[in-house]
Amino acid sequence: MSGALFDHLWQSTLFGLAIWGSTLLLRGNSAAVRHWLWLLASVKFLLPFSLLYGIGAAIGITPAVEVPTDYIAALSVAAPVMSPSVLDVGQPASSSMLAPVLVGVWLIVSATLALRWFHGWRLAVRLSASTRPSSQGPADVRLIDADIEPSVARVFQPVVLLPAALPEKLSAPQLDALLEHEREHIERHDNLKAHLQRMVETLFWFHPLVWIIGRQLVDERERACDEAVLARGHDAGEYAAGILAVCRHCRSHSPHAMAAVSGDLTTRVRQILGGGAPVSLGFIKAFALTLGSLLVAAAPLLAGALEGSAQRREIVAANDGLLRNAQIEVREANGNDASMSVAASGREIAIRNSSLRELIAQAYEVSSWEVRGGEWLDVPRYDLVARTSEDLREAEDFDPAALRAMVNRLLAERFALEIHVNQQCQEPCGPRALRVAAR
Repeated sequence: MSGALFDHLWQSTLFGLAIWGSTLLLRGNSAAVRHWLWLLASVKFLLPFSLLYGIGAAIGITPAVEVPTDYIAALSVAAPVMSPSVLDVGQPASSSMLAPVLVGVWLIVSATLALRWFHGWRLAVRLSASTRPSSQGPADVRLIDADIEPSVARVFQPVVLLPAALPEKLSAPQLDALLEHEREHIERHDNLKAHLQRMVETLFWFHPLVWIIGRQLVDERERACDEAVLARGHDAGEYAAGILAVCRHCRSHSPHAMAAVSGDLTTRVRQILGGGAPVSLGFIKAFALTLGSLLVAAAPLLAGALEGSAQRREIVAANDGLLRNAQIEVREANGNDASMSVAASGREIAIRNSSLRELIAQAYEVSSWEVRGGEWLDVPRYDLVARTSEDLREAEDFDPAALRAMVNRLLAERFALEIHVNQQCQEPCGPRALRVAAR
């Protein structure tokens, strides 16, 4: 458990530092892009590579597909980085109080942060419940008598909370610009993103990078809203003056919601007044960011899928070797049930009520109509029981591909038949293979 946690932490740290470097290269571009990058760094703490790796391993690749050696070589390098830690069961370690103490401290601090998070959420709910609609403003703007900053409350059906006394202290252009800022928070779903970051901070409060990410998320989201306000034609001077008027009206910072004066206020005002429009991201940077994001998500999935495929191929090969020399009992089925069933357990595989066509289709993982032959492939139906000298591997999740050699031998011995796929006889190849084995 500790090994898996350590792997997750250093991988998330490395990913976060890479994001940090990327945002430095994008300083002249849109703050919305940098905000999304920081959000990816935050989400990475909630999404271990080992989870993606396990999903890929569960999905896997069809064993019939040959995996190129280049991918296998890449897998051998990537697997230790992205796969779950292997537990080594050895001698019990000496008892120590360090681990329980660390877990206890983590629980106490996490519970404290969770309570503060819950308190902030309840405060926002109470404030939004004590509002009233504005007689002249839009429907999503609610007036409140409390001396708070203009802010957005609630994740679902969010509304803008506007202090009732504030409009009298602002000019119409200033008020319009501030409300535009808050509506941009709603359009961007920033409350939801903020709660996601609070979850990360609650679980990983001990990691300094988590708090750096949180601060950067606040700064970049506010800058992104500022850029949107200016891009919609609002005057920069009026907008900056409106923010300063809000600061004079509200003496303290409200912690419960998105606020118009959040972030580094001095830097924000300086950027509003003289920053200018952000530079377009451009095709090359956009392509690099998109490709990098896809690779980060796809690499663990692909590595897990390749290793899962390799493991399944190994199990199929082992079971194939056991069934190749299994003792097989065949008799005509007596039941009227038209469905075929395959059950594997221990050293035995029972195939009930199967036609030869269904048996071949099952072993080669194709549809029955793809098996060409006469009506004798459908009637009669058979019950087969194959017994091996050793236990089958993972019999509870038996792969029918392991039946191929056994089916080929059975059809050769009992029916003198050969199975051809793409005009190639499958090994062991019919009666000829039996004669070679007899020598």
